[in-house]
Amino acid sequence: MTTVMTTPADLDRLLDGWRGRPTVAVIDLDVLRENVRLFKTLISSTTSLMAVVKADGYGHGSVPIAKAALAAGADELGVATVDEGTRLRDTGIDAPILVLGPIGDNERSRALSKRLTLVVSDLGFARGVETDKQMLRLKEPVPVHLKIDTGMRRFGASPEDSVEIATFISASPHLELAAVMSHFAAADDADPAFTLDQTRRFSTVCETIRAAGVTVPQVHLANSAATIRFPDLFRDRVRVGIAMYGLQPGPDIDLPDGVKPVMTLHSRLGRVFSVQPGESVGYGRFWNAAKPTMAGLVPLGYADGYRRHGSDNFWMSVNGRRSPVLGRISMDQTVVEVDARARKGDPVIVVGDGTDGVAPTLNDLATLIDTIPYELATGLVAPRLPHLYVQQGELVAISDASGYREVNPTALG
Repeated sequence: MTTVMTTPADLDRLLDGWRGRPTVAVIDLDVLRENVRLFKTLISSTTSLMAVVKADGYGHGSVPIAKAALAAGADELGVATVDEGTRLRDTGIDAPILVLGPIGDNERSRALSKRLTLVVSDLGFARGVETDKQMLRLKEPVPVHLKIDTGMRRFGASPEDSVEIATFISASPHLELAAVMSHFAAADDADPAFTLDQTRRFSTVCETIRAAGVTVPQVHLANSAATIRFPDLFRDRVRVGIAMYGLQPGPDIDLPDGVKPVMTLHSRLGRVFSVQPGESVGYGRFWNAAKPTMAGLVPLGYADGYRRHGSDNFWMSVNGRRSPVLGRISMDQTVVEVDARARKGDPVIVVGDGTDGVAPTLNDLATLIDTIPYELATGLVAPRLPHLYVQQGELVAISDASGYREVNPTALG
């Protein structure tokens, strides 16, 4: 199936017609769908793909991302919290949703009532799920995933406790052991030794569970980095998060051919002015002009997720020219250097998709301030920063100060 991508002309038309705040994030759902399809081609027909949409879809917007991913062939969804899963259910999404993180005992019954699948890591929690299931009078056994801590040292059952927990779940008429899982700590590391060691520990625990007479129907470990780097570790499902959005899981991990960034960030110059030698720009007089300089004001700041650490370090694209940030990035405004052609209202590409060779990508900006694109993407959130969802060149949904709304619900899948 050929995907019709949004063209630069489509984008110009869309932004010219936008009557909201001039600083917006544009999420191309065609790109998202194509990314999902490409990952589906990497895995076998017996391996399912979980689209991870936690943290509001890594800052992209969980609802439209989830709908587009499912329409493109994702088999299930992954979230971090009960609230995230509930939001998806309340918008009509019926696909399996796994809550990957730990939840409070007080959230269990709400999760079960919304048909969210929970991860179990201790016997007390498993017993609580069993009790809540009976209280809710659910007819079918509740599926759960047993998570084993194989070296991440975060959330998960110890290998020593895993057999007892698995045995309890298997023996309960109210629970179903749907899968056993773990999570890699260093799948993005150039040295695969620790990842392979975790895999061996995981396999040993699973063998021990089976030896105790417990059926392990499915297993899964692979995150984005492992999905790209270790085909032998796909098992029954892969959990693709950051890479689905076209962002690198690690600085040395190349994305599969054709996988592109889903989000770009745009604005317009709010003012063009000159700065004379000796004059400064911004708080703290961080930058001082050594020569006459033309400057442009961009209505975007760290309250929008444009990190202050990028002051005098980041750049944007104005009229196809690399325009460095001048001085401190403020809460609501940023100043960049422009040339004599610049005029108020000119379009600015704050974050691009890497195709024009000028605008930085989130990967570029993350490298400049020694962080990861995950952190930058999850900081670019609505409602302050309007999110415009585009498909085949047309606006299909908006998330802004007025809330989330679908302009063309049928187009989202």
